[in-house]
Amino acid sequence: MKSIRKTLTRRLSVAISLLVVSVLLAADIAVDTWVQNEFNRAMRDKIGLLETLVNEQKSAANFEFSGEYLPEFEGTAEPEYFQLWRDGKVFEKSPTLNLYTVTTLPYKVPDDGAVILEDILLPDGRVGRVAYARFAPHLETELSGNVAQRALPKYRTNIVLAYATSIDKLNYYLWFIDVSFILALIIVPLMVRFTVKNTVSYALAPLDALNNEIRTVRFSGEKRLVALREPVNELNPIIDSLNHFIEQNYSLYLREKRLTSDIAHELKTPVTELINMAEVAIKFPGEKLVESSFKADTLKIGVRMKSIISSLMITHKYSYQKLDCNEEVAIATTLNTIVNAQHSDRIVLDFNKAAGLPTIHSNIFAIESICNNLVANAIQYSPPDSTVTISLSIDTDAVTIEFSNLTSCELAPADLSQMFDPLWQKDKSRTSAGNFGLGLSIVNVLADAIYAQLDVALQDGWIVFSLSLPHKPLKLTT
Repeated sequence: MKSIRKTLTRRLSVAISLLVVSVLLAADIAVDTWVQNEFNRAMRDKIGLLETLVNEQKSAANFEFSGEYLPEFEGTAEPEYFQLWRDGKVFEKSPTLNLYTVTTLPYKVPDDGAVILEDILLPDGRVGRVAYARFAPHLETELSGNVAQRALPKYRTNIVLAYATSIDKLNYYLWFIDVSFILALIIVPLMVRFTVKNTVSYALAPLDALNNEIRTVRFSGEKRLVALREPVNELNPIIDSLNHFIEQNYSLYLREKRLTSDIAHELKTPVTELINMAEVAIKFPGEKLVESSFKADTLKIGVRMKSIISSLMITHKYSYQKLDCNEEVAIATTLNTIVNAQHSDRIVLDFNKAAGLPTIHSNIFAIESICNNLVANAIQYSPPDSTVTISLSIDTDAVTIEFSNLTSCELAPADLSQMFDPLWQKDKSRTSAGNFGLGLSIVNVLADAIYAQLDVALQDGWIVFSLSLPHKPLKLTT
């Protein structure tokens, strides 16, 4: 299973470590190269210094060396060496070459203007580096101007100079740099991982706090929303969504809790009646008055229980499901059929708002069930001497049917949001023997199943149910 914490820690650690290692590697190479170049440049500078000590007068060459100013070529403390050849023969060499068994440096002739650098074993046994250069010594002459210039090639000779020194310090510094780099390669990734891990843990701490908050949420207790002690901008949208989810589910929990209680109440009454009737029949066997009504009352109670159970099954069967809407339904014909089946002269059909008699594609069973329940509900909960109006209107998107009636009981706007809940009744004592509060719940479920919009509103003592049926396509017959 993928872990955000581990993924962030691993990727950030690898990315930062690679970046740091690349920088360290580049720095190591750059420093090593710089140290080597500085050492070699120092050797070339020393060669240049030694070259200035050589001059030539006609055929004689002089080397003006003084150990007072260049003590490294005389003492035994970290000695350095030089040697000069004139015409292939040893011309001069440093006093330090006379201190050891090996008294001369290897001879090698470089090209004009070039310097050869090689690693060698010094006479004192240390590892060193030698630099070779070939040059023409400075000519001292009494001639001047153009005469001296023409005379130079005649008198000047080539001198080969070798200068050697130890590279122990150079190797030490290079070794120290490399060891530091290796230690950095080991320490830096560990420090990076430790830092990144703690940083990621600190950054994700609000998520852990949010998770702990969610774990404490219980629908069985008092509703409590999720909140962090220290709000985080990135988590605020998630917290808002969670709180919305909690509120929705808490309301569903309360609804299901009430529904369970209502179902138990609705079924308890007929079951209690059956038990009482059975106890009376057992207590008074052969009693004609009891036996005469026992079968009919039992059948009546059984039918009522069956009606409750069937209505609940219909509600759950079509909840969150969609029905096929491929049947042609003539709305006006369907409404006329439903009104005639009610055998009530209180119903008034008002189709004047419609431009014609519409035929839509929907589900016949669902539309008939919805209209039957809405008409029966209007007749049941309106004064006996009032009318029930069914109107029909058409627009480009839908056909709207409105069921209007006066209310026989006083309704509040808050009641409208509960009308479609299963087993909800305005009469809390449930004195009605034939109504269970499931009709409008079935209407709401079926309306959703056929993509219809069901609304309810109060208008000056009238209650209006509006059913908007999308026509796909709409056919008008005149």
